[in-house]
Amino acid sequence: MTIALGYVFLLSWALWIGAIVFFLFVVTPTAFRALEMEHTGKFIRAVSPRYYRVGLVCGLSGLLSGGLLIAMRLWPWQGGVTVLVLVFGMLVVVFWAQQRLVPRMDSLRDEAHEARDQDDPEAREEVLLRWQRLHRLSVRLNLLVLLLGLATGWMWLNCWLVLPGRW
Repeated sequence: MTIALGYVFLLSWALWIGAIVFFLFVVTPTAFRALEMEHTGKFIRAVSPRYYRVGLVCGLSGLLSGGLLIAMRLWPWQGGVTVLVLVFGMLVVVFWAQQRLVPRMDSLRDEAHEARDQDDPEAREEVLLRWQRLHRLSVRLNLLVLLLGLATGWMWLNCWLVLPGRW
C-alpha cells in the first residue's frame, strides 16, 4: 500500500509537470508558428479545458495520496504537509484560471471577432489589448504552477529520502 500510494503521488506529480511543460513549451509555441492566428485561437481554446482538467485530476489525486501517506505516518508530518500545501496552491491557481481567467479570455476573443465583423478596428484593438493582458497573466500563472510543482517535487524527494530516524 505504501509503495502504491507513493507511486500514485509521483505519477500525479510527473504527469502534471509534464503536461505543463509540454503545453507551455511545445504545444502553444508550435500552434502559434504553424497555424494562422484565427486557427491558433480556436485550437488553444479547444485544448485548454482538457489541459486544466488534467491539472485538476492530477492535483486531486496527489492531494489524496499525499494525505493518506501523512495519515498513515509514512511521510514526515512537516515535509508532507509542505508538499500538500504546495499541491493545494497549484490546484487553487489552476482552478481559478479554469473557472475565471479562461472564460474571460474566451469572451474577449469573441468580442474581438464581433468588432472585426462589424468593421470597428478601434473597438477590436481595445479588446485585443485587454485579451493580451489576460494572456500574459495566464502565462505567468502557468509558470507559477510550474515553479510550485518543481518545489513540490523537491519537497517530495526530501520526504522520501529522509532517514526514518530523523523524523
